[in-house]
Amino acid sequence: MNSALLAVILVAIFLLLVLTRRKGGHRGDSRQGRPGGHRADSRQGRPGRHAPRGFGRRGSARSRKSPAGNGFDGAGYWNARDVQFRQEDRPPVDARKARGLEAALADDVHGKFGEAATSALVARAASSDRRKHFILQNVFIPTHSGYTEIDTVLLHVTGIYVFETKNISGEIEGDLDMERWNQELGPRVHHTLYNPIRQNTGHMGALLRQLKVRLESASIYSFVVFSDRCALRNVPASGKFGNNGNGWRVLHLCELRESLEHAFSSRPQVYDSRTLESWWQALQPCVNVPESVRQNHVKSVQKLHTT
Repeated sequence: MNSALLAVILVAIFLLLVLTRRKGGHRGDSRQGRPGGHRADSRQGRPGRHAPRGFGRRGSARSRKSPAGNGFDGAGYWNARDVQFRQEDRPPVDARKARGLEAALADDVHGKFGEAATSALVARAASSDRRKHFILQNVFIPTHSGYTEIDTVLLHVTGIYVFETKNISGEIEGDLDMERWNQELGPRVHHTLYNPIRQNTGHMGALLRQLKVRLESASIYSFVVFSDRCALRNVPASGKFGNNGNGWRVLHLCELRESLEHAFSSRPQVYDSRTLESWWQALQPCVNVPESVRQNHVKSVQKLHTT
């Protein structure tokens, strides 16, 4: 083999390696949703657009395509390596021996008392932090199919916190990919509920569109708060999404205040008072909605999220 032919072969191998590396680098950027990644940017929930459909994959070696649903795009925002699962736990409060506040929470057919308890704990945590914040309850945000209701929103200097309350009892089991989770109240009593992580992800997307804030520039966090009377069996406990350390948590009511206080103390201030107040003003029409909107929403939720 002469030297000219050898040189041509070496150049060809070098070019092949360069092209392969470039392709691999571009794909990695688009899947992780990094700034500048073309695929991630093109599918984000921009103002005026509906949030992309899909949800992401569970944090285990086994993966499968998730069913379509409300929320941010799984390929762009959810990283399976950042999803943690709860171990089996016991309910902090025995429903049969509930007294005082817990007894009142147990007799809460429409969940309003549970939502109020969540908001009260959020208010205590935010007040003890002593920095600027606004709390809104029962926020109805218009969507392409009607309204979506957020139980509690906290606008804080460290970020936007979105809360979904599940004031139910029994044993709760579900997966990140599952559209509906299972609730077992006894050997012969079973119900299902819409995946609350996915539900609150849809809430966050609607809220950001209403505030005209893009996900890649937002500091937003999801909290799914379950009653202290229920047991969470190997359900997802926490995960991350987006580019700013945004994340979600699934926890009991008794864990909420401590979790929030830790979040406030560990996160830097990212929003000033003027920004928070402008958002609070922008959400006032979503709080002061006609009674007909509330009633129609209750009926639609009963059809979609219960069996």
